[in-house]
Amino acid sequence: MKVIIPVAGKGTRLRPHTYVLPKPLIRVAGKPIIDYIIDQFINVEFSEVIFIIGYLGEQIKNYMLENYSFPMKFVKQSSFMGLGHAIFQSKEEFTKNEPVLIVLGDIIFKTDIEKVVSSSENQIGVMHPDDPRKFGIVITDTNGYVKNMIEKPENPPSNLAIGGIYYFPDSDTLFNSLEYIIDNNIRTKGEFQLTDAMHYMLKNGEKFKAFHIDEWYDCGEKESLLETNKILLKKKNLSYEINSNIIIPPVFIGEKCDIKNSIIGPNASISEGSIIKNAIIKNSILGKETTIENAILDRSLIGDNSYIIDNSIEVNIGPDSELINN
Repeated sequence: MKVIIPVAGKGTRLRPHTYVLPKPLIRVAGKPIIDYIIDQFINVEFSEVIFIIGYLGEQIKNYMLENYSFPMKFVKQSSFMGLGHAIFQSKEEFTKNEPVLIVLGDIIFKTDIEKVVSSSENQIGVMHPDDPRKFGIVITDTNGYVKNMIEKPENPPSNLAIGGIYYFPDSDTLFNSLEYIIDNNIRTKGEFQLTDAMHYMLKNGEKFKAFHIDEWYDCGEKESLLETNKILLKKKNLSYEINSNIIIPPVFIGEKCDIKNSIIGPNASISEGSIIKNAIIKNSILGKETTIENAILDRSLIGDNSYIIDNSIEVNIGPDSELINN
């Protein structure tokens, strides 16, 4: 089995952070999103992981090669024409028909991947989002088999949304279906969608079983990212004691941080190398080597190497920024 992780997107809803940092490398509760994804399948037998890279893809490539040693390849998507098009770029990496697991590179989830990939049937992970219009939608029968699927409908016929995890026992059938929609210019909202390729497979007699994703966390924009950070911090249940500071759990504090005369938490993630003095930080995520002095931060998302001095605000600033109240 091979694993495909598409990570070529621009992550526009998380700008300004994603102007210089790809979304899969944004940290939540102390580590990048991509690490949570790897955690879910690292103990399952696979031959190779194929990353579909594009925007800021060299950063993802460098991070993976520096932090992991399993077999991996990086395939570039030069034209951004949808998820189906992205996955089709990896076709040449499949020299034989073999199973394939696809996991989107910008989600945090928890489910039994070992059970999913032991199936002899196509599998689609589903969940119940607040707004199903943002997702592909499936309609299932009483046994959990998919009867129909629609990509991002304006009026969803169900609230059972595709959660970004797919398993195909037969990679040839998958790539033939992707090739069909591309050759016949079958697009949804201007893009070649994986959902449309699966719909074509469904019409040609392929069966799909929907499995419920146990936990699924939204990382699409600032507010949902902060909410996910809060939930994951609570699950980790870490504790810290730092002299001259008040630490209110749940929090994450990275290595080599210099924190003095401050209140940290609740729901705060402080990345490694940060300097915090005379500050209150809660419900926030701070990037690496960030300096906060004489400030109060709440519901804030701060990029790496940023400086905030003498401010009491809710803020969303990207890496290498300065916010100083003179």
